[in-house]
Amino acid sequence: MWFKQASAMNAPINRSILMIKNNDLAKKMGEINFNATDGWLTRWKDRHDIVYKKLHGEKQDADASGADYWIETTWPTVLNKYGPENIFNLDETGLYYRATPDYCIVLKNAPASAGKKNKARITVALTCNMTGVKNLPVDYFSNTNAWMTSFIFESYLRKWDSTLDHKIALILDNFTAHPNFSLKNIELVFLPPNTTSLIQPLDQGIIKAFKTFYRSDMRRQIIDAIDDGQGNGNDIAKNMTVLQAIHMSHNAWMKVTTSCIVNCFKKSGMVPITTNEALELDLPDVPVDISGLQIDKETFNEWLDVDKDVPVYQLMNDDEIAAEIVSHKEQGNDVEVHDEDEVEYAEDRVPVTRSEVFNAINTLRRAIEEHDIENGSSEIFKALIKKK
Repeated sequence: MWFKQASAMNAPINRSILMIKNNDLAKKMGEINFNATDGWLTRWKDRHDIVYKKLHGEKQDADASGADYWIETTWPTVLNKYGPENIFNLDETGLYYRATPDYCIVLKNAPASAGKKNKARITVALTCNMTGVKNLPVDYFSNTNAWMTSFIFESYLRKWDSTLDHKIALILDNFTAHPNFSLKNIELVFLPPNTTSLIQPLDQGIIKAFKTFYRSDMRRQIIDAIDDGQGNGNDIAKNMTVLQAIHMSHNAWMKVTTSCIVNCFKKSGMVPITTNEALELDLPDVPVDISGLQIDKETFNEWLDVDKDVPVYQLMNDDEIAAEIVSHKEQGNDVEVHDEDEVEYAEDRVPVTRSEVFNAINTLRRAIEEHDIENGSSEIFKALIKKK
């Protein structure tokens, strides 16, 4: 959990940092006698598919080559194992459920007053499969900041997993609150880092469609309230409850069409696209003029994107991480334990470069020549001797 948070901030993490952090977190979890060893660290990296890599310049916004490689290599194995109806994608988005448009139409000399933008928020986790199925059971969780956490995520998946009688694959991004753990019927398939904007289906327009329907419904609710003399738009939004927002979110999600979802899976590269095939998202038409309240396309899109980059998780401090792990352990969930098998490993084993290999071979050749160890030497040394 700590490593994922640090990686999300592009912090360079090496062996020494991990070893110190391991011991610090262990103490906070009450593991007084724990002492991270090289063997433990190596097995921990293997369990979580973590490797050492040499840093190369600045991190790119989106890894197109990594996305293409995953689609070409990993994705076919998922397709061969699961049918389209059993391949799902899950992603979270922040929603300012009380936000109203920044602009409105007024009389020429009348003041335009909207007040401070309302940033009351919820986090919405959307899930659908390749065929457009999205009517999964709705669950609600709460915490102080309306964040998705690894505990909520795992609880949701374990509950879903218990209802299944067949195997499915769930495509996920490398979001901090998405822990990698084993389930009976759900296989977690993680996308490579920095590729979600390119190949995650929900990011190709499904989330945008959901928010378009939500804000279209909200606009209709404001209009109806004005017509009924219940107040202006800001009053209606300000008084909206979380329960109302959840209800509206569910209704908006149900309006996202099957063709929209299928086309977004195609756009992600997970479904082949035929030549000249149109990919329509089936969004509500804008502008709309109802009861004299008009929102043009530009203003609607600004309203639509008001919470586009809202984070859906909060960085946890050491105490919070320790408390969550202890809580999991007390509930009988799987928690990594330290074993005593001691194995010596090289410190910070980074990949060996091609030039380093040839330099090492040349060094061995020089040693053979200078120390005259050709005669009687092993077959390995003989293979290194240059042919004259």
